[in-house]
Amino acid sequence: MTRLFRVLVVLVVAVAAVGVLTVGRFTPEREVAAPNVSRVAPTSTPTDAAASTWFCAAGTATGASSGMAEQSLVITNPSPDAVTASVTASTDDATTATIEVAIDAYSRVPVPVADVVTGDWAGALVEVAAGAVAVEHVLTGPSGVTSGPCASSASNQWHLPVGSTELGVDNIVVLFNPFAQLAVVDLMVFTDDGSRTVPEFQGLLVEPNSVRVVTLSDVVTVRENVAVTATTRTGLVVAERLEVTTADADRPRSLAVSLGAPVAAGSWYFPGEVEVTDGVELSFVVFNPGDDVAEVDVQLLVDDPAVGFVEPFEVSVRPGQFTVVGAADDNRVPDGAAVAAYVESRNGIDVVAAEVVRTTGASPYGPGASLSVGSPVLATTWVVPRAGVRASAGVQLGITNLGVRDSDVTIELVADGEVVAGDPQPLTVAAGTRAVINVNDLAGFDDIDDPGSLSVVVTSTQPVAVGRVVQFANNRGFSVASAIVGLATGSWPPLAQPEISTPPTVVLDGILDDEPAPDEPDDEPDDTTDNTTDNEE
Repeated sequence: MTRLFRVLVVLVVAVAAVGVLTVGRFTPEREVAAPNVSRVAPTSTPTDAAASTWFCAAGTATGASSGMAEQSLVITNPSPDAVTASVTASTDDATTATIEVAIDAYSRVPVPVADVVTGDWAGALVEVAAGAVAVEHVLTGPSGVTSGPCASSASNQWHLPVGSTELGVDNIVVLFNPFAQLAVVDLMVFTDDGSRTVPEFQGLLVEPNSVRVVTLSDVVTVRENVAVTATTRTGLVVAERLEVTTADADRPRSLAVSLGAPVAAGSWYFPGEVEVTDGVELSFVVFNPGDDVAEVDVQLLVDDPAVGFVEPFEVSVRPGQFTVVGAADDNRVPDGAAVAAYVESRNGIDVVAAEVVRTTGASPYGPGASLSVGSPVLATTWVVPRAGVRASAGVQLGITNLGVRDSDVTIELVADGEVVAGDPQPLTVAAGTRAVINVNDLAGFDDIDDPGSLSVVVTSTQPVAVGRVVQFANNRGFSVASAIVGLATGSWPPLAQPEISTPPTVVLDGILDDEPAPDEPDDEPDDTTDNTTDNEE
């Protein structure tokens, strides 16, 4: 009996008793209060919510093609009602401006941040008086193109587990404070030698309505990986990391953005499938920000029947350290196999896990890099704001069902003011298996007037993990990341908590308010638009 099968058997009783799916060992003594899902992972609010709030921290806003990472928002509205989004952008010198953006029903809108405010760096706050909106951002610069989800909540702590400071690589942490209260932030740096308190990174002032940019590679140099934890002494922030590989590096130029994780968790899911072949280096970083040793399994999922079950990598991660597991280590995965993964703590010590993909021009993805923290939650609704990219190889969805029941999955294409179901509907993803779908191959895709305006909503009868792989036009990069948890359907461990979903978070002036939003009718825009800019195309 394989280890995976033993894990799934354990889940039968737990899932039946609670109705919430979590993969892994259940430790009844580990009963902690389940946080609001939006504070754990990017999450769109329910359709009946009073508001949607999104925070996009990292990016330049010079309005010029020479900008290192020109930021464009993608605001998606998969609801039947038109909505208006208020977009407030704040620069690194605390210049702030706001515009109103109309978003039709079943559509998405791109908003270049430089159209709102100009500055060397700028973060953006998106507010909508309705639910269901989802937001990603696309960054475009001389080194390439990247994209990722924005945050649906600010936090007093962020873990950024991946990023290189090798020669020719600019590694940048961006702290965004969209509130009226000053934030004071300490950065703790972790290398393969252990943790370091860097004086220059202590007591960083992030002024109200501004961003603070910290270039790690100026101080912590020549490291293959550097993990960072940002903790506020006062106030709340959103933290993202940029890795910019320049022409001076020994590998191809690339641009990669990664939103931090506001909490550690017992399980992390990476459903986006990456082919391990010539020119592709796939690895997983497990970071332990706690005070006790974490015993962790890194389980690779391979669909090829000839490969079968892959024995998990069992690693011990000491407090304040990280471990890097390569998908090609120990020859457990043959060349050419497509891999997804999940990471599971065996002893109840929470960790943060991230996926790193680095390629050369010989790879099927072209030259580039992708850094992304996994999803710590499963859900029955997922939103992919940017599921169509103009003049590119398209977008691939990965749907992983690690439960004990088959899940019927429906994929809806949202574009041109309407929603179309792709064939076959529903798609059944058997228990313990995955489905990989190219959006370009779905029925209805060819009927979309502008594929570059496409968003996707994935719904399932059982909680699943959904990820997407985007290849940008002209070999300018790619992005592997989890989709956005949709409509408050997320489930977060431990199983002992019967109530997982909570009301949407309300954040006022940097102060968390746990009171539910008032019950009033609202339009529900989904926030993702085509992050494709003229530079990208």
